[in-house]
Amino acid sequence: MKIILPVILLLMSASSFSSTSTIKCIYKSYSDAEGSHKVKKDLVLSFLLDSDNNKSYVLGNNGSNEVVKIVGTGHVTFLESTSSGNVMTTTITDNMKTVHSRNSVLFGKLIPSQYYGECEAM
Repeated sequence: MKIILPVILLLMSASSFSSTSTIKCIYKSYSDAEGSHKVKKDLVLSFLLDSDNNKSYVLGNNGSNEVVKIVGTGHVTFLESTSSGNVMTTTITDNMKTVHSRNSVLFGKLIPSQYYGECEAM
């Protein structure tokens, strides 16, 4: 039951309890072209959900950006497009497992990575 309530609040498009809610995700491992690794320092992403204005934001160590929220069956995905045109996606399942994928290109070189972690409703 402890997991179900935060997930219901996460997936609701309009919350009757609060106009904003926050989900904090911590990533401890990742994969890239060289294989799977443990992170040296946890990657922390927080998602602010503003139901009054139907907007969502990602808050990370590089500031904040508005993201597109896509609600699926048993999960929610956040889609971010950076100012340089790179695309990041974060999917959070109903049991609060998460994957964060970065599809980055830097100086014409593809730099894909995928982070794995867990989230909690704040």
